[in-house]
Amino acid sequence: MFLKRAIVYPLVLLICELGVLQPVLAQQPGVDVTVYAQEGFGLKIKIEEGDGASTPIKFPSTGPKILVLDANNLPVQGALVSFAAPESGPSGFFEGGTRSVTVATDRDGRAVASGFQTNAIAGSYEIQVHAQFLNEPAAAVVTRTNIAESKSSKKLIVILAIAGAGAAGAVLAAGGGGGGGSSTPASTLPTITFGGSTVGAPAP
Repeated sequence: MFLKRAIVYPLVLLICELGVLQPVLAQQPGVDVTVYAQEGFGLKIKIEEGDGASTPIKFPSTGPKILVLDANNLPVQGALVSFAAPESGPSGFFEGGTRSVTVATDRDGRAVASGFQTNAIAGSYEIQVHAQFLNEPAAAVVTRTNIAESKSSKKLIVILAIAGAGAAGAVLAAGGGGGGGSSTPASTLPTITFGGSTVGAPAP
């Protein structure tokens, strides 16, 4: 009897311990896979359009276009992407007149901040881009420049207008001589040179 207890009881205890540990061990692979998937997602942003763009002040412009990829360079659909322009200085407005906008990536992993328009201040600035998917973030910067209207272009328009008016007057004067048989000497039409280009009146 003593020998039976010495053999049977330890076997029963061993079986019970194995029964308790088996469910715990069976759950371990699932937990490990989940943790590794979150840590190794590798979210990243690729700027496709808009970086380095130069646009006149107070002028509509194509908004930044980005692509969200995972660690295997595959597009990520459904990632939330926020675009934020500076609150002061050279900057711009997104659709609706806001300084920031948030959109979701499409099936190709792309997101576009449409309806962007520059403000009235010239200079360079940065649009901050942040993406998030399954609690994993990624960030990028889009650099742009607002260009002021050139003074030389304004002067050129004024000079061309004056030249055109003077040329028209010279043509009228050359063609308006009396008909008494006397010949009118050919008039010398005015010409203006600006920036290496010469503007003159058309030949009568």
